[in-house]
Amino acid sequence: MDFYEIPPLFGIDGTAEIVPVGSGHINTTLRVNAYEGEYILQSLNRNVFRDPTAVMDNISAVQRAFPGTDERIGIPEYLTCKGRNFAEYGGEVWRMYRFVRQEGSPDEHLAGLAFGSFIRRVSGIRTVRTVDGYHDFDRYISRLGTLDCDEVPELCGELFRLGETLSEVFAPLPKRVIHGDAKLGNVITGEKCTVIDLDTVMEGYPAVDFGDLVRSLGTPDAERINAAAEGFAEGLDGLLSSAEADSLYYGILWTTGELAARYLIDYITSEGYFSGKTQEQRLGRARELAGQLRTFRNMETELKDIIRSIWR
Repeated sequence: MDFYEIPPLFGIDGTAEIVPVGSGHINTTLRVNAYEGEYILQSLNRNVFRDPTAVMDNISAVQRAFPGTDERIGIPEYLTCKGRNFAEYGGEVWRMYRFVRQEGSPDEHLAGLAFGSFIRRVSGIRTVRTVDGYHDFDRYISRLGTLDCDEVPELCGELFRLGETLSEVFAPLPKRVIHGDAKLGNVITGEKCTVIDLDTVMEGYPAVDFGDLVRSLGTPDAERINAAAEGFAEGLDGLLSSAEADSLYYGILWTTGELAARYLIDYITSEGYFSGKTQEQRLGRARELAGQLRTFRNMETELKDIIRSIWR
């Protein structure tokens, strides 16, 4: 495939260089160095996103929800091809957007502000589900229940009990459009704060975005979590009900436990979803996440107090 034929579809001529970017295992990502600037060029993985045009339709809805450059929080500037935010070439769906240069690392407060603002901004837009079972904790637990857990019965038992708790907490709550992959690495600080990786924007619980951010901070730390929560609340600007705010703590347990379950399933089945990982590494990661989950459980009173003090 001649990648140099794709930028002109988006009106970018005079490309000097196209090089691979990053180590992601889902989409093909390329950096385009053109005479008029730098861009990111991506194709969507059809094995993950069975309907790539639906993904881009969701992103179009997000684009319409974001105003001009006067806002503190923005999204990538997607180029158009024949009036759409993607082009079809070589049997693949491609999108292209201006490269956003990272200037320093986002702190916890800024990341929380970015994802809270994102949820508020997209509130009310319509999206379609583009990945079956995405952030469906019950689905992972049901799958785990069909597998042989004899080697790790305590870990499986923990996750089963967590599933029961989460079902009880979230059953009465409404779903909203969320980012779906709200980790620290998906916020870029530059001239403005840019939220990237919009492929998983779908309906879900805001607590899942908050939990994903907290989990991505690494070792649980109350001070950093407090900063993230303050930023998240500032960005949401009163959007959540008191019941939704109370669920934020459980969002931390959700995302940590979900990832532990995914690694454990991959270990037991040897399916190799987490490519490049050995069986020992998959089991080790599942146990590491389970340890993190226990730490969050032990911090329950402290974290709930933090959340309540911010949302009081």
